[in-house]
Amino acid sequence: CSSDLTCGLALLPAALLESCKKDDSSYAGPSNVNFSVDLSDPSYAALNNTGGYIILNSIIIIRINASTFEAFSSVCTHEGCAVKYDSSSTTIICPCHNGKFNASTGSVISGPPPRPLSKYNTSLSGTILTVKS
Repeated sequence: CSSDLTCGLALLPAALLESCKKDDSSYAGPSNVNFSVDLSDPSYAALNNTGGYIILNSIIIIRINASTFEAFSSVCTHEGCAVKYDSSSTTIICPCHNGKFNASTGSVISGPPPRPLSKYNTSLSGTILTVKS
């Protein structure tokens, strides 16, 4: 390089490209999760049907079948967008870049997410669904 300015400008495009990459892979999901949902409350009616889901406290809760619920961080590990559940394909989808996650394990199926969604434990007692770390 003939001058410090020339050398600095030569590195600028690479620096700009790096700054455009946003990877929220450091996000591990909510910590210390411990809450309950009363399925008889109309606010949570979506969970009364297989394939229904809600997002509460940054957690996506999905009713997989009559007795199985799954809970994951609702924040995509790629760029931090809120995920949704697609009952027709039984996958969790990030609408920002079409990342797909397995709805039973939270593992990445396809797309840009660098790692799985954090998974939480669920238990059902009567109409009370509990979600815990």
